[in-house]
Amino acid sequence: MRVTTRRQVLAGIGLAALALPGRARAEGPAPLLPEIARWQTGNQVLSPPALDAGGVFFCGSDTAGSVAPDAATPLWLRPHLLGGAAVFRPRLGPGAMVIGGRTGLACLDRGTGADRWRYGARIQTGVPVVAAGRVVFGDGHEIVALDLETGAELWRFAGVPDTIAAYAPCVAGDAVFAGPGDGRLYALSLEDGALRWQIDGRARWQYLRQIHFGEGVLVAGSYQEQLLGIAPEDGTIRWEFIAGNFINSHHVTGDLACLWSPTGRVFAIDTRTGLPRWQHLTTDYRAGGGDWASVLAELASADGQLYTLDMRDTLRLLDLRDGAQSLMGRVPGKARHAALPLGNGQVAFPMMDGTLVLTGLG
Repeated sequence: MRVTTRRQVLAGIGLAALALPGRARAEGPAPLLPEIARWQTGNQVLSPPALDAGGVFFCGSDTAGSVAPDAATPLWLRPHLLGGAAVFRPRLGPGAMVIGGRTGLACLDRGTGADRWRYGARIQTGVPVVAAGRVVFGDGHEIVALDLETGAELWRFAGVPDTIAAYAPCVAGDAVFAGPGDGRLYALSLEDGALRWQIDGRARWQYLRQIHFGEGVLVAGSYQEQLLGIAPEDGTIRWEFIAGNFINSHHVTGDLACLWSPTGRVFAIDTRTGLPRWQHLTTDYRAGGGDWASVLAELASADGQLYTLDMRDTLRLLDLRDGAQSLMGRVPGKARHAALPLGNGQVAFPMMDGTLVLTGLG
């Protein structure tokens, strides 16, 4: 599939929306999600949290820590001493938690928060990926790989000078896929950083914001409005979906890539074909409708449901099979536009006051 014009895709969206579930409508006030626990984190600004092995890990402007859903106080909490804010969701590996921001990275022990190693930025560090015992990230125009256990540098690949590799690379099998700010997509060997292939997409997408791997294809979101399916073996573009407006982020689960577009729809795209499997109308821009607020939080999924949090702090769950809405509830307070499903009917939210809140689903 290749959608070549905005007019074509929007015409198709308009027709399909009549037949698919979830038309925006007056919903009535959303019930308040029941608060189960609230933890003080010591942060003025709290980044999105991460979940692994039954624990929730967090970081922010001042501290890093871990909580257990059934514990009243954090398992550990400490100043991260980064010299700047920890700005991305913690990246987790065996026994390790990697946090950081523009000034560098810190690898902490997951059980205690003790330092394992630190990396200071040569220019500016980007968001890392942790996989196969490595931490791979951008530093200025370079892609860098460190050993997760020791922090030792394993390799460094130079892109185009005076550009910034800010977004996280993607690791799939024995390859690293990085779309830094120079408009190119690089495929590198995970072992030694050797270049396998590259494509220059500056004229097409400017640069790629996110790259995920799903069902044998790289799913990449551009700075503009394209979602791309790219062959990992040689960089061939298998399909292109035009969302009709910018793509804030996309979430890949199984063979689905889900995204929210400011055209007022959540799309679920088949990663094998690039065709929409379903769409859910969130906003029809008509007076009196049940319009959602904008969705700037990254989408998440658990237990067959897509978790969407809008900027009015309303959480909605959509069935991943057909997009039908199954739940709507309000967060108890002002969230920082991130939702972390824990399973078992629980969701964690970083809050504007720096606390971490755990709620039920009603």
